[in-house]
Amino acid sequence: MKYTKSILSFLLLNLVLVFAMIIVANKTREIEKNNKNLQTKIFNISQNLKINKIELITHQNVSYLIKLHSIYFPEFKKNQFPNLVSINQIFNKNENTKLIKTKN
Repeated sequence: MKYTKSILSFLLLNLVLVFAMIIVANKTREIEKNNKNLQTKIFNISQNLKINKIELITHQNVSYLIKLHSIYFPEFKKNQFPNLVSINQIFNKNENTKLIKTKN
């Protein structure tokens, strides 16, 4: 029975250490969960930034803008010159000159 005090003190020390480790492990797990959430948020934001960079590059690309313009304005041609009417054509009474484009 001479080692009873020392055995009980080591058991008590072990119990205190076990509970301390459980508390530390619990806090560590909470920190890991927060870090994982932050990593997913950072990843989502970085993906959005990549998409925004791609959109910016495409909207600055001239060929893309020309294609987009051709979709919305299909009648437009690059080197299309307007039909100019000279004064002689206006005064020429034999010729019927259209000054305004109509759908008639």
